[in-house]
Formats: sequence, C-alpha cells, structure tokens
Amino acid sequence: MAVVQISDIYNPLVFAAAVDEAAIETNAYIQSGVLVNSPQLDGLASVGGNIGELPFHHNLDKSGEPNYSTDDPAVFATPDNITTGKMIYILASMNKSWSTMDLARELALMDPLAAITRKIGQYWSTMMNKRIIASTQGIIADNIADEDDMSVTIYDDIATPLAANIISADAVLTVRQTMGDMMGDLSVIAMHSATFTNLNKQNLIDYIPNARGEIDFPTYLGMSVVVDDALPVITGTNTDAFHTYLYATGAFDNGSGRVMVPSELGRAADAGNGGGQDIIHSRKSEIIHPYGFQQLIAGTAGQSTTLAELKLAASWDRVVERKNVKIAVLIHNN
Repeated sequence: MAVVQISDIYNPLVFAAAVDEAAIETNAYIQSGVLVNSPQLDGLASVGGNIGELPFHHNLDKSGEPNYSTDDPAVFATPDNITTGKMIYILASMNKSWSTMDLARELALMDPLAAITRKIGQYWSTMMNKRIIASTQGIIADNIADEDDMSVTIYDDIATPLAANIISADAVLTVRQTMGDMMGDLSVIAMHSATFTNLNKQNLIDYIPNARGEIDFPTYLGMSVVVDDALPVITGTNTDAFHTYLYATGAFDNGSGRVMVPSELGRAADAGNGGGQDIIHSRKSEIIHPYGFQQLIAGTAGQSTTLAELKLAASWDRVVERKNVKIAVLIHNN
C-alpha cells in the first residue's frame, strides 16, 4: 500500500490558511463574539515592533444638563471637550513544532491535510482561549487591588459550603449589577465544566436550537454558555475557588501580525537512528487585548507576555470607567 508522506500534501500557503480557519471555527470565544477581529489591530500588529499604543476616545460627559437656548446674542455656549486615551498592547510572537510521526497515524483514514490542519488549528484555538482567560484573571487581580468594582466573591474556604457560597441566579445577577445600567451587554458566561454540570443537574441550563434546528446551544439566565476547563480553580485548604467569567460582545479585540514564514516543513535526517523524521513548524504573531485596559510593560520580562505574566495584576491597568469594560467575574464554591 502506498504511504502518503507529509511532504506530498504540504503547501505552505494552503496549510497556514487552513490552520487559521480551523482555529476560528473551533474557538468558542470567537463564535460567541467575546473575541472580535480588529482591522486596526491587524494593521498595528504588522508594522513591526512588539509594543504599541491603541488610541481611543473617552465617552462624552453626561453629567449635568445641556445648554438652554436663548435669544440673547451676547450669551455664548462653552463647548465641552472630547478627551482621548491610549491602551498599551504587547504583541505575542509564538511558535510550536510537531513531529509528523505523531500526526501521521490517522492519515490512512482521512484527508491528511485536513487532519493535520485541524489538529494544529485546535492547538492555536486553545492557546487563544488560554490567553483570554489569563488576561481576564490578571485584570481582575488588578481591579481587586485598585477599584474593586468588577467582581463579586461569595467563596468561603469551608469544608461544607453553604448555599450562599455556590453559584446561583442571585449571585450572577449581583455580578451583572457591577455594570450598572449596562448590565444587558453581558451576553456570554464562561464556566468550568464542573460548574456547568452542577447547574445542569439542577435543570438550570436551557438549550436553544442551532440553524439546523438541533438543540445544542446552552444558555444560563439568557446568556450563552462557554464551558472551558482552563478557567481558574484556585486550591483552598478545605474547598476550591471557582472563577466564572461574564463577557459582552467585543470584550477582547484581536489582531494578527505578519509572520515571515507562518509554517514550514523541516527534516531531521539523523532522527530515528538515521531513519529520518519530518517536523512541521507553525508560527503566530497576535494581539489579544481586553478593551479598557493597557498592558504594563514592566509586567513582561521577554519580548512576549507569557500566560503566567498575563495572570499578574502588575501586568494591567484600567484606563476607562467601569461600564466600558465588558467583563465581570464571580468567584464561588462549586
């Protein structure tokens, strides 16, 4: 039987495009609208350098009253000004390599290019998710240390949690209230699978049909549910603290930068005791940035911010008012 080699089906341009498409199709945060592509960030990510500024306009001052017109020509209105701000972002330049000996096992059973691109696309999708979650963890840590107006903690490190310590409609509504009259913008709730299972057992998860009429979109309190075990579970002495995140559409902006060689196929001729080994490389240059915050350069030791660094309060600082940050967090027992 003829054996399909990776080199037989590998086309760098087709491969890179297929990986990107697979990453988008499998990413729950993109599909739910939490992470949206920003053409502005695409452009900024491609101009060179790993640190940049994203300018924005603050909201107009809505306090007080408008001017009331008169017929006196000597009375002049004093216009208000529109203030601007900036959000600092840091580009993440990433790469990962895989041996084709691991990837080629299923090639005889399905289209080889589709198999490889799906696997690598899912890998980058997972990395995007982890950067969103780590960034959320970091900005909440910063917020708790500063304004402390974006999260609610009902967690108690006790052996037998009380009903008041466990996620509930009342607790989630309290978290939504941190957004004030903008609470309706929060349309997605991301939770750990253990939390999702507990709510399911109580018949509190609703399901709505997709475009084909299949019932498969879970919702809770009218919000789309994203189930992700990368959400923080902080170990306590007696019980663990679970993080549940609420997002609005566009809570995070995404921009993809230019990579000189997005993918390439390498060869290790001496691997396998001389039998040879193919290695496939995939590279990404991306900005994933929470709207309303700037990254603090001091929080990044290298050229790119690691997941561990994204989780630090020292990596973030809020630059807009609370209602303009479309994120809220509930910390609870499970």
